[in-house]
Amino acid sequence: MFKKKFNEELANKFNNKKTKQDDLFRFKNIHKKINHNVSIVKQNVVSTNKREQKLEHNIYNFNKIQPSVNINLDILRDEEYFKKIPKIQLKEIPIPSYSDNDNFDLNKINQNISTPIHMDLFASDVINDVDITRLKNKKINKIIHIYQEKYAHNVTPTGFGDFIRSCFFIIQFCQKYDFKYEIIINHPIAEFLQKYSSKYNNCNAFYKNALSNKISMFTDTNWDKSIFDNEGKNYIEDFSLIKEKLALFVNYLSQLPTTISRSVISYNILFPYDVISYHEKNILRSLFEPSEEMKLYIDETLNKLSVTKKNFLVLHIRSGDSYLKNENKIFDTVYFEIIKNEIIEIIFKNKETDILLIADNNEIKILLKPLFPKIKFIVNKITHIGEGVELDSVKVKNTLLDFYIMSNSSYIYSLTCYPHGSGFSYWCSKLYDIPYKCKYVDFS
Repeated sequence: MFKKKFNEELANKFNNKKTKQDDLFRFKNIHKKINHNVSIVKQNVVSTNKREQKLEHNIYNFNKIQPSVNINLDILRDEEYFKKIPKIQLKEIPIPSYSDNDNFDLNKINQNISTPIHMDLFASDVINDVDITRLKNKKINKIIHIYQEKYAHNVTPTGFGDFIRSCFFIIQFCQKYDFKYEIIINHPIAEFLQKYSSKYNNCNAFYKNALSNKISMFTDTNWDKSIFDNEGKNYIEDFSLIKEKLALFVNYLSQLPTTISRSVISYNILFPYDVISYHEKNILRSLFEPSEEMKLYIDETLNKLSVTKKNFLVLHIRSGDSYLKNENKIFDTVYFEIIKNEIIEIIFKNKETDILLIADNNEIKILLKPLFPKIKFIVNKITHIGEGVELDSVKVKNTLLDFYIMSNSSYIYSLTCYPHGSGFSYWCSKLYDIPYKCKYVDFS
């Protein structure tokens, strides 16, 4: 009996000692010790081993309690000795600031429905949800987006760049709201596109006119204003969009007649609200892939200019539709001087790079050519693809040539007379991931 009790006490003694060692080790490693002093009170506590007459100095009486932590303190030191223990330092936590919108209680819609919500919508923002119930109730499952020369009520479309952005918009709209979509090009540019050339050439005039007479166009734009650089140099860095136009577009679609296949057919020139994805770019790159004839024409032109793909920059000058449509051939002196100074600066910054000038008219090329002999020029008859201009096949081909040459550049500088920029060069840069810089040339 005595032996059994002795072994139990010896085992307890061993376990207690091991526990104390482990807990002390953990305690020492909790935090780095920081200057914070606490005096130690000396206490005498009976040892757990009755056979051992030596006193141990513990915090707890182990005859009654089995502690989870037992710390041996060195009592041989003077009581005035202070032992350092960990101290938790407080940190300053920044308090976030809130806008008025954060006070909007979604659980009390009826009470605060008139509370104004302030927000600016930029081209990179995600579009807000709109009520598409009317479209769903009509069981519309597909939106057909058609580009052609004329629409119902003699409405004519805008240019090629506007068509590209409208394609991005309709793709995003249909993906967001779960509609199918189809993009059809019933326009002279189709002759030079891989996907449409054979279909367009085989399509008779009666069919084209029938489409033109029935299809309507949503003519509103959701462009609001350009956002310029902070240095006052008139560089267009972004633009804001009008979010309310989306609801108007949905209302417009809901009033269109539906086909037997539950589709609606229309056209618009809206800007995409969302950031353009790589997938969306690939869809349109395939859509606008040039025909074999056009590819040959592009390669021949690049060879004549002695430039290689992705090894030249493009200077694109947009002087205005009146020049593009040959309604004006005289340039304002102030405007021309600004253009010259901009070109000098571009040449200075790109001394080792080939520069190719593309413009919406040949007159300005002829005026600039003797002043800048190192710049390469394309002098072809071009045209405005929209705005009701009577289209000539050769001019359409040359206009597309400018676009595809630009798509093979390494950088695009754009000088435009329009505060909203130039869609022709801007959407080319977006479609083909080309660095882009655009300056609004204000000579008013």
